[in-house]
Amino acid sequence: MEQLQQREEKILDTLVSAHISTGEPVGSRTIAKSGLSLSAATVRNSMADLEEKGFLKHPHTSAGRVPTDKGYRYYVDKVMAQEDLTEPERELIKQCILTQMREGNIERLVEQVSRVVADVSQNLGLALTPRFERGKFQRLEMVPLSDSKILLVLTIEAGLVKTMVMEIDAAIDPTDLEDTRRVVNERLAGLTVGEIRASVGERLRSVTMGAPRLLRLLMNNAESLFRFSSADDLHFGGAGNVFRQPEFSGNQSGIVALLGLLEAREPIASLLDERLDREGIAITIGNENASPELQGCSVLTSRYQVGNVSGVIGIIGPTRIAYARLVPLLKYISHLTEEFIEQS
Repeated sequence: MEQLQQREEKILDTLVSAHISTGEPVGSRTIAKSGLSLSAATVRNSMADLEEKGFLKHPHTSAGRVPTDKGYRYYVDKVMAQEDLTEPERELIKQCILTQMREGNIERLVEQVSRVVADVSQNLGLALTPRFERGKFQRLEMVPLSDSKILLVLTIEAGLVKTMVMEIDAAIDPTDLEDTRRVVNERLAGLTVGEIRASVGERLRSVTMGAPRLLRLLMNNAESLFRFSSADDLHFGGAGNVFRQPEFSGNQSGIVALLGLLEAREPIASLLDERLDREGIAITIGNENASPELQGCSVLTSRYQVGNVSGVIGIIGPTRIAYARLVPLLKYISHLTEEFIEQS
């Protein structure tokens, strides 16, 4: 992206901040009065140059200008000064999450995080539970419950435990059960959950130790036993916050399209999945979003880490979103989420 002159950067910064605050087009007189020590004529000429370069646009119903997606991108990448959260704000956010938690499991905690993000940001809050598909297998325990049932306890390094009751046609000798457990753990050691699900058949097919029928059952049920991620891992709250924004006023088709995207769940879950490897805050603005339904919006996300697996927290709002305030907010809530999950 081209580099703007220092004066142009200051004018763009002031204009974007004013537009985010008011939602209205910003005129040269407003910027000239903002303390930049520039005349209205100088500001007006610079704004015309910024419009010609594609950073501003001129709504036909107003004498003022508003940022384009390109203008917002330059603002976010080059000139934005982040607003620090105050200690009372940090404590309030922390207490909001603690107050809403009712159970100690990860799913419930992440669901509450999405609601807190929505309430504090006054936009749509998103949270994706840790993608344990990427977690490394630690061990599989096999506990006989009766002659016809075995409890499987799968543990991965991030600390998640998944249980499953498997029915068998007859009791298995304890020695065969132990041999099966040992060989399964040896063959699957060091693999991720996703790798196991994709290759468990070929990894266990040549095994000669243990109980053959139990090994067959494990291979036949691998799809469910080793599946941790789904669209249900996506949590969101505060959809009404977005639709109350002026940008959606009278835009019934835009509201319906965005609602449809949220109800489908999978497109949003996939969008967040794509950001699992991105450090820091990832921001896509307007037409930078691949989904047509999101091209009037900005999407801000932050990865959080739990052991060796990650989840994502995010915000969807209009392109006129308060970037300077919400970037540090997302960073802080991601840090809190990591802490709370480790304690749960």
